Amino acid sequence: MPPLPPVANVVKIITSGTYHDAKWLNIFYVQYDSGTPTAATLASYLAVWAAAVDTAWGAEMSADNEVTGHEAIDLSSDTGATASVVDSTFGVRAGDFMPAGVALVMSHEISRRYRGGHPRSYLPWGTAGTMASGSTKDWDPAFLADCQTKFDTFASAISGHLILPTHFDSLVNVSYTSGGARRVTPVVDGITSHIARPRISSQRRRLGRVGG
Repeated sequence: MPPLPPVANVVKIITSGTYHDAKWLNIFYVQYDSGTPTAATLASYLAVWAAAVDTAWGAEMSADNEVTGHEAIDLSSDTGATASVVDSTFGVRAGDFMPAGVALVMSHEISRRYRGGHPRSYLPWGTAGTMASGSTKDWDPAFLADCQTKFDTFASAISGHLILPTHFDSLVNVSYTSGGARRVTPVVDGITSHIARPRISSQRRRLGRVGG
């Protein structure tokens, strides 16, 4: 399979961690303007990113769940700069932990409609104690509202940073395909809002891709 085409003015960020004997990761995209980031620029931005993750994500993860690192890749060319930082932040929520495949879905709303749903993140948040009372399929409403607040706070905290020579803007969606075919030029969609979904979701199919 040929490599993915470059994406102008976008940095890919991978946040990863471990949940007992399972590994997880989340991929995000951040748009930038001004100058092209260097490795040092990306490392400095990752310090901002890691601090925002540690604060917002740590509040919603199980005490058995650990964020272990972050990686940034400039997608503007196949030789774009890269950087990574090590993290070691555990969640603070006590109580019985959930199976590794359980996730909270955060939808990322964009103005473009397309077949196949919408951009989303499967976040390793919550415990058995954050399920709705008497339910096996929904999150507790108070927990869900707190997740909404925490993610909005996170998205705001990582946006609008000038780290010379680059101005890091906000989270975006990157579309590489259309109708099952690879795009020549990827489409970058601005994200208008983030919505925490009440249904307890599964990411079982993703576990094998990250060493599960």
